Amino acid sequence: MNYKYCLRYVLDPFSNTEKKNKALFDFVKKAKIDDVCFILNGEELNHSHLTESEIKKWLDVIIPLQHELAKMNITTSINPWTTIMHSDRGFTVNPKIGFNTFVDIQGNKAKDMACPADPIWRKYICKCYAQYASIHPKYLWLEDDFRHYNHTPFKLMCFCPYHMNIYQKKLGKKESISEFAQQMLKPGKPTLERKIYLDQARKEMIENEKLIEKTVHKISPETDIAQMTSFPDWHAIEGRDWASLFDAQCGTGHPRVARPHLPAYNEVSPIKYGRDFESYSRITAAYLGSNAILFPEQENAMWTPMVKSKEFIIFQIITTILLGAQGILLNLFDMMGNGVSPEWKYAEMLSKIKPFMSELSKHRMYIDQLSGIKILVDQDSAYSIRTNKGQKIEELLPIDKEWAGLLSSFSFATTIKPITHIDCKLVGEVIAISGQILRNFSDIEIINLIKNNVVLMDGESIQVLLDRKLSNLIGVESGEWHCCKTGYQSFEEADGVIVDEVNNPRVTMLQHTGNYLQLTYEKNAKVKIWSSAKNSIDKRLGPVMSIVNDRTVILPISHDFKYGWESQYSTYKQGLFQKMLSSIKKCDYLIDMPNVKLNIDMIQQVMWISNFSLDTYNQIKWKFSEKPVKQITLIRRTKSAFRKELINIKIQDDIAIIKAKVKPLETIQILF
Repeated sequence: MNYKYCLRYVLDPFSNTEKKNKALFDFVKKAKIDDVCFILNGEELNHSHLTESEIKKWLDVIIPLQHELAKMNITTSINPWTTIMHSDRGFTVNPKIGFNTFVDIQGNKAKDMACPADPIWRKYICKCYAQYASIHPKYLWLEDDFRHYNHTPFKLMCFCPYHMNIYQKKLGKKESISEFAQQMLKPGKPTLERKIYLDQARKEMIENEKLIEKTVHKISPETDIAQMTSFPDWHAIEGRDWASLFDAQCGTGHPRVARPHLPAYNEVSPIKYGRDFESYSRITAAYLGSNAILFPEQENAMWTPMVKSKEFIIFQIITTILLGAQGILLNLFDMMGNGVSPEWKYAEMLSKIKPFMSELSKHRMYIDQLSGIKILVDQDSAYSIRTNKGQKIEELLPIDKEWAGLLSSFSFATTIKPITHIDCKLVGEVIAISGQILRNFSDIEIINLIKNNVVLMDGESIQVLLDRKLSNLIGVESGEWHCCKTGYQSFEEADGVIVDEVNNPRVTMLQHTGNYLQLTYEKNAKVKIWSSAKNSIDKRLGPVMSIVNDRTVILPISHDFKYGWESQYSTYKQGLFQKMLSSIKKCDYLIDMPNVKLNIDMIQQVMWISNFSLDTYNQIKWKFSEKPVKQITLIRRTKSAFRKELINIKIQDDIAIIKAKVKPLETIQILF
């Protein structure tokens, strides 16, 4: 399989030159680009929603370039930068276009950002996409402003008079925006207002997709419609139904095509990137399914090599393999019309790694068939979440992602498992659940889930069991929450365990963490306590990490909105988790390799090992669940291409030792 490079490119139709065109053509040949995706009306060149004549100016400049690119066997795609609009930026809707703008949850009215249910906007956006389709692009993209949130500086939308009328009819009474919003966020059992809002947001975006799809494919049946996505937890609070939305976008005979968000527009710590990669990019890929065509986006804003090194760009591109990506959108150059800079040497960089990417793609990763711990996520969580204070929209964000970043950083083999409620009969698996995802399950589903699997649970998921009178499933009699930084708990101490050659290691419970749920277990509960909470003068307070009934692993903490589970990212906790899980179930993980990700596909007999740190590991120590063959093929990148090596595995008990170095930011593929 040929891994595809799709270059996102902005030209200025008012000042484009032949010199810039030549630089573009030279670049795409040297960089082995497969598709040039022209961005229209983007960022600094954006001047509100375009009229038909204004769109024509862009297309008139692109069409000759499209013809030249076709001679080089390079396809052309179109990425209009506006659907709803990212933000007002001082503009207002052209009276000739004349659609209504949205109103956010605080009653603020936008000047230039469309109401997504407005009939005039719907006709307008379809007419625009018909015009884009007229040049028959390979992919025609919907920007990630196609959403109900994050339209700076406004909050969640839409609460315009048109929408409020819809809500009030379904509600059967009149409510102001503030009253409706208050009810949406109200603590306790979710209200009818929240369901009405989520259902409407979900419905109208699917309707919009269907309208655009029919328009585009009537004019250009061969064009694939593609969509850019953002954070899956934020999409949950607009009621996104991933399958229905993307199937509406596809139409008949077309694949789902998407850009999963890659969480680093500027260079960040690869360790931090690795956590967010799991929490956002991998969860998005899982929601989209194995048949989707994925082009994650490598973006370098605010541009030039000042913001991101070539090694980090290479690292980002290569690790898209861990999403099952078939290619990448390359946003390497700015959106002001400067064009290509040969000085940055990006063409040489891309050309050198492409053979390696295509080799890795011969064994594409399918997230839904990976072995290891299954992290459960649910697109419908915002429907059932119970808010704490009911004051911020963020209280509706599902936090089922926390295990994803943590366990992968602990070098466990993991995968993401979206719950559909059509078939959630999981048996004999290792499952991780966090937040309030269990509120989406019936009592019998919860009972079967916990009795039939090894389950990792956090404090908030345990609270759901307490609320539902199901805590006896994990031997818990009661629980009491203690907020951090209140003088109660200070640190967690392992009980009789050695990790990293430290006896009874301690991890903070004071900072960069959530609150502590102090549990009281039933007298006859079969429980083994692995760590305990202590205060600052060493007084033991209660259990922290425990195993109940040889199948349920307890981590009784909550999520902190700012820091998440940051305190848990400790090699002491890594060692503790590895010991705990190994005591009850065979599972796959890497030993003494923090921040190195492990992915295993037993069906294809492929393993991916990816180092999200700046450390070098001189060998791979793999604690396996199934005994591997004695010889493997290891594929790694070289300076100009890739190399395959036959390597013998040394087996010691249930540990496989592979004598192969793993360099910083390196991803290797192993065939066994």
